Amino acid sequence: MTDSEDKNLDLLSVEEAAAYLKFSTAFLYKLCRENKIPHVNYARHILFRKTDLYNWLGSMVSYDNSKMEA
Repeated sequence: MTDSEDKNLDLLSVEEAAAYLKFSTAFLYKLCRENKIPHVNYARHILFRKTDLYNWLGSMVSYDNSKMEA
């Protein structure tokens, strides 16, 4: 397994994901219940892939082009 493949498999718990995103665990659980964040339910655990969280957060970024200078 290469380093890049290994990084794609970095799994985070709810607590770890909340710390990574700087969210509260309660807010993260809410996003999971509403299926607004990529996650996996495994047995009684909720797991997150770090790369999925990174990409999800990046997809939320918006730019106001009207304020950008030429």
